[in-house]
Amino acid sequence: MKQDESFGIIPLRHEQGRWEVFLIQLKHGRYWGFPKGHADPDETPQQTALRELKEETNLELVRYLQEEPLTEHYHFSQEGRRISKRVYYFVAEVKGTVILQKKEVQNGVWVPFPQAIDKATHPEGKAILTEVEKILFN
Repeated sequence: MKQDESFGIIPLRHEQGRWEVFLIQLKHGRYWGFPKGHADPDETPQQTALRELKEETNLELVRYLQEEPLTEHYHFSQEGRRISKRVYYFVAEVKGTVILQKKEVQNGVWVPFPQAIDKATHPEGKAILTEVEKILFN
């Protein structure tokens, strides 16, 4: 089984007394999730996550809400090959004007908690948002 890893940001903002998360819908997957991608050579996990956030959404880091990333792990098949995927997400408050990367991202939306948990497509994304909710509200 092939091993694959990516790095991303869970983009959050605090608006009108409530936390919202920015979810994206990729063109190839049609599912709602978070900006993420593969590391370039000599790039740290945080550098990768921030670069992918900027490329896919145009959003920028305000601050990390926790040092350690949250981890998502799942399996899928691609071209008849089984892949074990691990994604490390940094939980961060972000700012800026959203400009979606048209080549990869089909749609993006700010969603308040807890509706974001319902909107995330995959169980792994819902589980990550449940962890984020604990960071924000506990």
